[in-house]
Amino acid sequence: MTERDEGTHRTPGSPRVAILHDRFPGIGGGEAFAIEAARVLDAPIYTTYVAAGTAIPEDVTVIPFRQSKYTTLPWRPFLEWKNEGMNPLETLNVALDMTDAHPELGEYDVILESAPLSKYYVPDVDQRIVHYPHSPPRWLYDLYRDRLASFRRPGVEALVKGYAKLWRALDKEANDYVDRFVANSELVRDRIRRYYDEDATVVYPPVTGDWRNEGDEGYFLTWSRLAPEKRIDLIAEAFTGLDERLVIAGDGQQREAIERIAEGHDNIEVRGYVEDIESLVARCTAVVYAPKQEDFGLVGAEAMMAGKPLLGVNEGFTAYQVEPGVTGERFESTVGSLRETVRAFDSRDFDSREIQRAGAKYSYENFETALRDVVESTQDGAEQ
Repeated sequence: MTERDEGTHRTPGSPRVAILHDRFPGIGGGEAFAIEAARVLDAPIYTTYVAAGTAIPEDVTVIPFRQSKYTTLPWRPFLEWKNEGMNPLETLNVALDMTDAHPELGEYDVILESAPLSKYYVPDVDQRIVHYPHSPPRWLYDLYRDRLASFRRPGVEALVKGYAKLWRALDKEANDYVDRFVANSELVRDRIRRYYDEDATVVYPPVTGDWRNEGDEGYFLTWSRLAPEKRIDLIAEAFTGLDERLVIAGDGQQREAIERIAEGHDNIEVRGYVEDIESLVARCTAVVYAPKQEDFGLVGAEAMMAGKPLLGVNEGFTAYQVEPGVTGERFESTVGSLRETVRAFDSRDFDSREIQRAGAKYSYENFETALRDVVESTQDGAEQ
């Protein structure tokens, strides 16, 4: 028995598993998934670096194998996380460092890769690779034209096109190393089929927290990072023309702009970051959610787990989550459509227990079972 076996709760005969996550610039959705996967599989996480100030839970082992390169001078100003991953020099370096990653990774039977850049790891012949990308890189595929529109300048546009074409080729070449693709939603499964011509098993990210229903105190609720892609400004604008109360929870770059929209409207309250969001959800009338082409949408899943109707935008995975008349109602991504939906909404038409039953597929228990099944079946397939 190795020292690694003695330090884990792995049962005899089960595969040795490690998590490979590209980087920890903080604890976002991808990092939270890697942490929960490590807990479920009793596996360490290998990553290029952990940014200063990132709080890693004590019960999880994270091994940064290029820490000094990304966090010390003179390279730090060029390689540290910028613009939510849009630093091309940092992205290129992470991808290159992923190819050889860490020598210890060769000791594992199965590598669960979390996030797109982890796919560049070159495995040993007898290793199995399970890839959970969260989504194919959207700037290379479904959002490519939107991103390109920001570079409509002579010479620059051609350079960006060439850069994207190179990355697209490298991205698809790395698929050769993957034995099993796993998607976090049916929408991402469809993207994997379209752009990679590969099938994927859907395993929803786990919903954690004390989600519950404690009645209806007469306010609609929305919460998330206050970033443009979440379209909280659209929701706030819609409620300036309504008599219904709206509570906005969250913080981010658009907070001041959203506060300006809410100014002079007593029915709109901007609370900022709320630590106990579960209690706020428990007493709301319904949750409103309008993100642009959301890959999964934890807010929608959490609302359903709490038994609250979801008024969701009719696009992305949010559209999958809303069954009209059962789990909520859909609206188009316009102020007018949302206003019409809120005016027509009656919470008495919805059964919280039925909504919770629909949301049960997002439970932590389902995540545990599904993830273990994927890893073990991938290893079993290698042994046949």
